[in-house]
Amino acid sequence: MGDRHNLTINGSGSYGGGGYEKINIRGEGTITSDFDCSIFKTFGSSTALKSGKADKFIIFGESDIHGNLECTEMKILGTSNIRGSANIQNARIFGTLSVGENIHGEEIILKGSLSVKKDAEFEKFCSTGAFNINGLLNADIVDISLRYDISKTDEIGGNKITVKKKSSIFPFRGDGKLETRVIEGDEIFLENTMAEIVRGKSVHIGTGCVIKLVEYESDLLVDSTSKVLEYRKSK
Repeated sequence: MGDRHNLTINGSGSYGGGGYEKINIRGEGTITSDFDCSIFKTFGSSTALKSGKADKFIIFGESDIHGNLECTEMKILGTSNIRGSANIQNARIFGTLSVGENIHGEEIILKGSLSVKKDAEFEKFCSTGAFNINGLLNADIVDISLRYDISKTDEIGGNKITVKKKSSIFPFRGDGKLETRVIEGDEIFLENTMAEIVRGKSVHIGTGCVIKLVEYESDLLVDSTSKVLEYRKSK
């Protein structure tokens, strides 16, 4: 990687892909083919017409990747759209990230918003923002703080799943909520959650929940403010 040159776009331009050390876009730039670099950084607007790889992918403005993206570290403070799949080991989302297919990696810290058309799979998923995942959210540790808006996913799977309401700094936006079809894990604690089925070993239903069916193995606690229509203890 040491003999690679840098690509810097300060105004507006279109360039081919290939191997670079750093790609810096401070205006409006287009990469026409696959790229591979150490650092991809956008302060303005960037478009990649194919797929890309980067050790660090940092967006302060806007980026649009037409293919897939693979990176070790991601930081989004603006808006990024990945039309294919994303393989991101460590992601920090302060702005908005949209993924057209699947996303997976080791850890994601979500403080902004995340939209995924298919599945999301991480070792650790931490959210204080809002998300819409059309498929499965799967992580060993799922830690969701609901501050505002409605977060949605079809199914959540994991070892330890925690969903708690948090006071928002914008009280006029109302309480955050989680809507999902199925939640399945070992240790489950839920607040402000609407689900059809919750299935786990130890299940604690806190305040503000509406659950159609809870299946548990060892213990179940249900707050008086929540509604569980049916519960079953597994044999």
